[in-house]
Amino acid sequence: MNKMKSSVVSPASGTIINGIATGKGSAFGIDLKIKATVEFIDDGKREIKGIIKDHPNISTNLIEICLKNVLDYFNLDYSGRVITESKIPIRSGLSSSSATSNSVVLAAFEALGEKIEDKLILDLAIKSSFEAGLTVTGAYDDATASYYGGITITDNLKREIIKRDRFKEDITVLVLMPNLNKNVDVNRMKLLKDYVNVAFNQCLMGKYYRALFLNGLIYSSALKFPVEISIEAIEKGAITAGLSGTGPSYVVLCNEENVKNVKNTLEKYGKVIITKLNNDGAKIL
Repeated sequence: MNKMKSSVVSPASGTIINGIATGKGSAFGIDLKIKATVEFIDDGKREIKGIIKDHPNISTNLIEICLKNVLDYFNLDYSGRVITESKIPIRSGLSSSSATSNSVVLAAFEALGEKIEDKLILDLAIKSSFEAGLTVTGAYDDATASYYGGITITDNLKREIIKRDRFKEDITVLVLMPNLNKNVDVNRMKLLKDYVNVAFNQCLMGKYYRALFLNGLIYSSALKFPVEISIEAIEKGAITAGLSGTGPSYVVLCNEENVKNVKNTLEKYGKVIITKLNNDGAKIL
């Protein structure tokens, strides 16, 4: 029997502008990755199995839906298996679900020997995240930042990229995972859409540090996360800091010489991961 196999890694992403309030957002690739290995067998049985290597107790629903949607799209009755291994903290606001669905769908295309069409892969990945109940907006900003790397600014409702860019400097990314519970109050976030628009306009002008900080203040306030975390990071020398996604994680951008001071001040709130920017996006291994 013909076996088809491929592996892909995709990076996490951090938020510059959270798209929930206005439908427009911006995100950037972070070098914490998820690897998906997809294997198909042409046996006519269409049995699909997902394995999450590092979190065996987490639902495999999303990764199985991704495979099912790809097989549906090409009208195939193959059986498939997908294994994921991740360095991205889950349910933290670092778009682990976008990175996961990107990896699985791209690996499935490659395993099947199908032409890699970016827009189609992103659409199938987002469709899968919606079906698994893991996205409020379709998160086109997160999905594209993970897929392409660098910075993307998007209209999430139209699923269009407004602009692509990258940070000019070689900066370190600190991710704080505070000991706080997630709190997604969509109505409270939407109340603040006029203010999020101010931050979004800064983002369109290329003032990403300012946009990220303002966005973080607005959403932290709406979701009752501590605003002082970002301010303390800046006090200790960070370039910018803010809530990522709907939290609870915060992303902090920093020059190398200030990393130690910033890390020390953040550690009182929770675990700090030091990583870097990712401008490469999803990669077939």
